[in-house]
Amino acid sequence: MPKVYFNEFNLGVNTLTTFQPNNTFHVSDGYMWAKGRHTFKFGGEFRYLQINERNVCSPNGAFTFDGSITGSDFADYLLGAVQNYNQCSQQFLDSRTRYGGAYAQDTYKVKPNVTLNLGVRWEVSMPWYDTQGKIETIVPGLQSTQFPTAPLGWVVPGDPGIPSTLAPTRYNNFSPRLGIAYSPGFKDGMAGKIFGGPGKSSIRASYGVYYTSIEDLNLFYEVGDAPFGLYWVSPNPVNFDQPFQEVANGMSEGQRFPFVFPKPGSPANKTLDYSIYLPISFSPGYDIHNRPPYAEHYNLSIQRELSKSTVLTLAYVGTQGHKLISQYDANPGDFALCLQLNQLGATPTCGRDGENQTYTLPPGVAAPAKAFTTPCPLGTPAGSTCIPGTRDYLGPAFSQNNSFTVNIANSSYNAGQITVEHKAADFTFLAAYTFAKAMDNSSGFGQWVNFLDPRLSRSLSAFDITHNFVVSYIWAVPFDRAIGKLPKRLTQGWALNGVTRYSGGLPVSLRQGGDYSLVGGGNTDVPDLVGKVVTQNPRNPGPNGPNTFFLPDAFASGPNGGFGNANRQFFHGPGINVTDFGISKRTMIREAMGFEIRAEFFNIFNHANFSNPHGNYNNMNTFGTVTSTRSFGDTGSGSREGQISAKFTW
Repeated sequence: MPKVYFNEFNLGVNTLTTFQPNNTFHVSDGYMWAKGRHTFKFGGEFRYLQINERNVCSPNGAFTFDGSITGSDFADYLLGAVQNYNQCSQQFLDSRTRYGGAYAQDTYKVKPNVTLNLGVRWEVSMPWYDTQGKIETIVPGLQSTQFPTAPLGWVVPGDPGIPSTLAPTRYNNFSPRLGIAYSPGFKDGMAGKIFGGPGKSSIRASYGVYYTSIEDLNLFYEVGDAPFGLYWVSPNPVNFDQPFQEVANGMSEGQRFPFVFPKPGSPANKTLDYSIYLPISFSPGYDIHNRPPYAEHYNLSIQRELSKSTVLTLAYVGTQGHKLISQYDANPGDFALCLQLNQLGATPTCGRDGENQTYTLPPGVAAPAKAFTTPCPLGTPAGSTCIPGTRDYLGPAFSQNNSFTVNIANSSYNAGQITVEHKAADFTFLAAYTFAKAMDNSSGFGQWVNFLDPRLSRSLSAFDITHNFVVSYIWAVPFDRAIGKLPKRLTQGWALNGVTRYSGGLPVSLRQGGDYSLVGGGNTDVPDLVGKVVTQNPRNPGPNGPNTFFLPDAFASGPNGGFGNANRQFFHGPGINVTDFGISKRTMIREAMGFEIRAEFFNIFNHANFSNPHGNYNNMNTFGTVTSTRSFGDTGSGSREGQISAKFTW
């Protein structure tokens, strides 16, 4: 039975069922040797990981009825007016990876108050591979020899220069580590006053390089793609009874199922019919030059004991991320070609979302040098030239949403921190303030970077918070000492606790859909910045109505063929002001038996903490407007909530 989707419900079997047994084999050992003022440590580890997936994905197809024809999804169903149809083959994955690491470290006690730590780690992280080579990637200009009928650029392990791991294993991943700890011993003078005397202060600094492996998920987006699988999405509405036939013109998309899996290394692969896979869409490529991402971590801290129960810490911490995994469009439209086709009089006019449209040039007009050509349909004037879209990087054999996984992203984080901690018999208090800035050109694997120049995507990180102040406390209320006449079971065991946070907001993410860049997708398109961004309290009514955080007048749509000049994230949204409070009472019944009751209140002052405003310039009804509040923790709500709980221990 196929899956049938309506706007509010669905019928049929699940579209995806996964069976995934995994195995991890791990061996490690370490050795320590102390000699004089040196403590040496040596060691290593080896890991072998296996992931085996057997995914059943829409084996009988899935139909979507959304009401786009009649206005009612169920009426569309009665008419058999399918908006979308998809079907896919089973997905088989037998992935493996190996990791090896070794380290050497020397902790050197230079003086009683100075300790130096020197070390190095060597790591070898093999990229994930499939035991039968059932993965593929994109290398522009390279023709597959394993599958000679594949489109140019679509390659598999075993092709020239393509190892089983797609990218080579790197053996030069050396990670130096340096640390120093110093306790000033000044007894008098200005230095003695600043550091408080021997044993009252400590200064620590460290630097290290840390490598990480590329996760299996990032690589094996390639699983189930041509020719080792097929995920088919109808490009246009199709008939309910004939899901591979378009409604508009009756054109057949070809019978693509049941799908027959090619056997790696089989002679039949040399003549495999690739037409059932074309155009390839929603299939990622993995850069064959990828290497393990790494980060540099560094910090400097000064800790000062102000009293026996109070400690002040000043710190500077930073991280620089390099070769981070990101994505960009592997086969974008060519905006210059689109504009050139219009100058040559092509029909229809090339514009937004026209990357996959077929264009016809007048008789006698030659196609641009970068353009692909295709036979013109019957009825086209003699001498005309037909252009199958503007995706000239990989060509018409590749359609839309083919991402390219590559480690070209980078990040930076720098922060100053101040912490005051007080611990006494009945009262514990911690206050921390952080002044920070985080920047990157991709804040996550799913956030694409500009394919022309990743530097154009560099902006504030999605999680950047400039100011963050947090106070927490626990007070064991001494009722038993203040009220001595009542039974101790009533006066002992009371405690108050709370956490208060004041912080700035997260950056507002700007985007502009509608394909103004003429490259397709619009994943990196932003509006033009034409003025100063003016923000206001969303509680107050503004010229653009209630709940307005920033005025849209600072932005405008850019011209066709441009990505927009605004940064994707360059100013912050509403801040956070929230206080959680709790009170508890613990009563001991006997030595090993007790009863505790707690009352906890989240956002006890019911302060409205607004979510970020909408940043999609295409929707001017909500652009710059806040439409929801934040939720915190496990409560699932941003408004004041309370709960009472009890616990019995024995």
